[in-house]
Amino acid sequence: MVDDTLAHKRGKSVWGLGWFRDAVASTKKRVATASGHNWVVVAVAVCLPFTKTPILALPLLARLHQPGKGQPSCAQLAGDMLRTILEWFPDRRFTLVGDGAYAAQTLLQDLDARVTFVGRLRGDAALFDPRLPVAKKGQRGRKAQKGPRLPSPKAAAAKADRKRSTAGDWVWQAVTVTVYGCQRQLRAFAYEAVWPRVLGLRPVRIVVVRDPEERMQDCYLFTTDLQARLEWVITQFAWRWSIEVLFRASKQVLDIEAPQHYCQESVEKLAPWVWSMQSVIMVWYITAGRDLAEAEELRALMGEWDSEWSLRHMVQVLRRATLNATIKPMSAEPNELLKLIETLKNCVNLAS
Repeated sequence: MVDDTLAHKRGKSVWGLGWFRDAVASTKKRVATASGHNWVVVAVAVCLPFTKTPILALPLLARLHQPGKGQPSCAQLAGDMLRTILEWFPDRRFTLVGDGAYAAQTLLQDLDARVTFVGRLRGDAALFDPRLPVAKKGQRGRKAQKGPRLPSPKAAAAKADRKRSTAGDWVWQAVTVTVYGCQRQLRAFAYEAVWPRVLGLRPVRIVVVRDPEERMQDCYLFTTDLQARLEWVITQFAWRWSIEVLFRASKQVLDIEAPQHYCQESVEKLAPWVWSMQSVIMVWYITAGRDLAEAEELRALMGEWDSEWSLRHMVQVLRRATLNATIKPMSAEPNELLKLIETLKNCVNLAS
C-alpha cells in the first residue's frame, strides 16, 4: 500500500520544507495547509493469522515529496519505489492499494504486469465501454478505440437505485466483509470500463459500494483485476487504514516530528530511519516479543481500549525486556556493579 503524510516542521533554513495539505486538519468543506515535509511511504500489510486484530503495516521505503515546479509528484515517487521493490522480488506478485491521489496516469499508465492495483476514483469519472462498436461495412475514418460512454460511478449508483428487477446490469448485491476490525453488511455491484484519462485503454473493474446503515458515504473503487470478487476489492481497500495507523503511531509514539534538523542529509535520513525502526520493532514483537514474560505482564495491566498490537505496547515490552536483560541485580562482581550503575544513570537521563 502507498500513502503520504505531512511531518510538521517550521524554519527558514530547513531543507525541503513546503506548504502541503494537512489531512488531519482538513474537512470536507475546508482544506487546511501546513508547513512541513511531505513523505510518500510504501508499506506492506501483514495479516496475523493467530489474532483478530486489524492488519499491521510495515514501512518498506519512503521518499520526500519536495515542493515547487519540476519536482516529482507523489504518484511518480510511488512508482519509483514500486519499481525498486519489484527488482528486490522478481518472482513475486503484488497488490498495490492507494487512495484517489494515486489513481494517476504517472503511476498506472505503465503498471507492471505483476502488480494489481486497487484504489478509489471520483464519482464523476469519465468511463467508457471497453467493447468496441462494430464498424459498418465500407465506413471510412479512424477506427474506434473505445465503446460508448458509460455512466459514471455516481450515476451508476443512481441507476441501480431506480432498477426494479434483480437481473442484468446495475443491480445491488449484498456482501459481507470484514473491514476496520469488524464484520459489515454492505451492498455493491461492479462493471467493466476503460478510464482513458488514467489507464488509457486498459479495462478495469469498477466497484460501487454502499452502506445500508448510512454510516459512510458511497465509495467508488476500481481494480486492474477484472476477475476480482466484490468482497476482495472492498477488503483490500479497507486494509489501507493500517498505514494511517502507522503514521499516527510514528508521530505520537516515536515522535518523528520532534527532531530539529536543517541540512539535506539529515532530513533525508531521519524519517526513513524512524520508519525502519518501527518495522523492526513490530517484526520483533510478532516473532519473539509477544511470548516474553514482560509482554504477559503488560497485557494483564491493559484497559478496555488498550491493544497489544499498538506500537506503544510493543515499545513498552521492548524497553522492559532490554532493561531486564541488561541489569543483573544479583551480580557480585565489581565490574558488573559499575556497569549496572552506568546503565541506571543512562536510564535516568533518558527519562528526564
